[in-house]
Amino acid sequence: MPLRRWTRDARLTFAMRNPLGGFSRVPAAPALTLRDLWPGDPLVGERLVRNQSLFEGVVRNLQHLQWDNPAWPEAYRRWLQGFTWLRDLRELGAESARIKARSMVATWIGQPASERPITDPSVTGARLAAWLSYYEFFAAAADDHFRQNLMAALIMEARSIMALMPEGARGWRALTALKGLLAVAVAIPDHPEFLSRYLKLIDQEIDQQFLADGSHITRCPEDQFQAVRELAEMLSILQTARLPLPTRLMEVADRAAPALRAMRHGDGGLMLFNGSRERDPQLIEQVLNRASRGRVVAASQPESGYIRLTSGRTMLFADAAGPAPAGYDSTAHAGMLSFEFSSGRQRIIVNCGASTQRGWSEALRVPAAHSVLEMGSLSPIMRNQSGTITRRPTVTRAQASQEGAHWLHMTHDGYKPQGGGVYSRQLYLGKDGQTLRGAEALEGTESRDFCIRFHLHPDITVEEIEHGFLLYTHEESWLFQANVAAYLEDSVYLGSGERVDSLQIVLCPPEAPEPPEERAAAAEGEEDQDPEAEGADHAAHAEGEAYPEDSATYSADRATEQDAFYGQSHEATEHEAYQPENGGHAEQDTSAPYPDHTYAQTDAHGYTQEGEAYASAPQDSEEDAFSPLLHDAPPADSMPYQAASTTGLGHTDHSEHATQETPSMAEALFAGEDAAADHASQTEGPTDHGASAQASESAASSKPTEAAPSAPAMRPVRWALTLMTD
Repeated sequence: MPLRRWTRDARLTFAMRNPLGGFSRVPAAPALTLRDLWPGDPLVGERLVRNQSLFEGVVRNLQHLQWDNPAWPEAYRRWLQGFTWLRDLRELGAESARIKARSMVATWIGQPASERPITDPSVTGARLAAWLSYYEFFAAAADDHFRQNLMAALIMEARSIMALMPEGARGWRALTALKGLLAVAVAIPDHPEFLSRYLKLIDQEIDQQFLADGSHITRCPEDQFQAVRELAEMLSILQTARLPLPTRLMEVADRAAPALRAMRHGDGGLMLFNGSRERDPQLIEQVLNRASRGRVVAASQPESGYIRLTSGRTMLFADAAGPAPAGYDSTAHAGMLSFEFSSGRQRIIVNCGASTQRGWSEALRVPAAHSVLEMGSLSPIMRNQSGTITRRPTVTRAQASQEGAHWLHMTHDGYKPQGGGVYSRQLYLGKDGQTLRGAEALEGTESRDFCIRFHLHPDITVEEIEHGFLLYTHEESWLFQANVAAYLEDSVYLGSGERVDSLQIVLCPPEAPEPPEERAAAAEGEEDQDPEAEGADHAAHAEGEAYPEDSATYSADRATEQDAFYGQSHEATEHEAYQPENGGHAEQDTSAPYPDHTYAQTDAHGYTQEGEAYASAPQDSEEDAFSPLLHDAPPADSMPYQAASTTGLGHTDHSEHATQETPSMAEALFAGEDAAADHASQTEGPTDHGASAQASESAASSKPTEAAPSAPAMRPVRWALTLMTD
């Protein structure tokens, strides 16, 4: 490898020798012309006829002999030099378009070989494929001199690809380079070295770029789309030339196409992770049909780390893995654990997307541009000046499904080295697709310098109401509620490549828990309460007045409701879904190609168990972590609810509940979970006051060294998105 890099310039100079006038035979025309598979844009072609280029919404004037400019974005330079805009002129179809195409090609091939920008083999490959695909359009009726120079340029630039590959291009762009080499190989069969070189390199690129589940190694849906499109074009070229199809090429196309289908929302566009954009749904469908005859959707993508959950009309996509491996992480975003949610053909919760425009490209990489937790100025990944990731977070995930309902738990420790703790996100998607619940937590830190963002699609209309936000689509309305303060902020959406203003819901961190000293003082005050008052409480209880803490009625109602909703008891569901036993469930597979996350394994009952997040977690913590939020909130004036919300919190003055304000819908929705979290963090041992007093007396008699009380765990941020039905 180093020797090839040292001799690169010499090899490139040798490759660019003009074959005209030498011993090599230059044919007068291609032995085979190709056909471009994709439609063009006549508006772009019309601009080109008027000496203007229209690329990603930006109009630029064309200058004679100017093919490169340091001020140009890289994406525009690639587009201009790649000649893929020939399809736009062909789509326009006018004679002026034909003349313009021939003129621009003549300008390129008229340059001295040493002055042509041909150091990027992927751009060269796109150019060669475009020339041969539209040869009949712009060159068939041209004079002999033009056609001879064009054929000589095809040979020289194909040699440059051979000289620069495989080091010259990486990722899906390497497939573009090899596509151009293949196109020249079938068009000029008198040079068999082109085809032999292609066949030698294509298997190597397939092995490097595609994971076992068919997903692209960069973990970018845009790269997945581009790679599948290049595979489809290669298959079309080989079929047109009636050459045997390489087995590896066909196999990877059959794996990569279902993986691409699994990355589409209900509107047909791509999910927005790690630098991807929506893309035209019709073009995606055309690419898929060309790449594979089947219409299979990948059931799972364990190697890529993307989770796709579907229920009813809804789809949820989550990024449950770390950045791509070194060398393929140029598009990696700091959006680990972010998710997108859509219903039918309408996207509701989204990420902000990606852009090739300067400034926006980097701004859209940070956590704030994703529907995920953002922790102040901290970043879960670190890059050096060259853009290489120097610190990667460890990401874990656990997933289960039963009777159409889905549970997903994800964590990453990207903030931990900076004192931010471990970020945990739990998601629950109901079996009917009408309920999405979430719980967010930071473990191992007391910092509250964070917020949780939910970016909304620009088509969503938001109405702020007393207990949350109503999100209106063209067909539905969804209610968003949370157990913490929430507010609206402006956002931007670049899913289509152009900036569109939108909104986002931002959740604030929960209030700080009671300091340990105050909790200890409160506990002492409870032990020293007035015996007469305590006796009065017991007397009232003896006469039949129930304690407000007595939540037996509510607990029974809630258990009945959950049994009806899940089809079985909550404990059984939790045990079967998250604690598989060897007697009926597959063992966990801890092997993983990537060290930063773990992968899925489906057992005999159809459950998916991923990673080790729950293999060693205590059952007590799992109950609060995995119990889905109530499907329907109890009535606001329900006394059992009020009792349940205060159970175990150590209150002794029961009369204060008589004047307690009626809880809001949001409070009713999340009170059960928050009360359980508070109880777990603020109380230990029995709650009986007599037992507590005896324990205190025993401790006083022995007089051991008292340990400082530990800080209570941070209350999880809980939220819910519920479909409003008549």
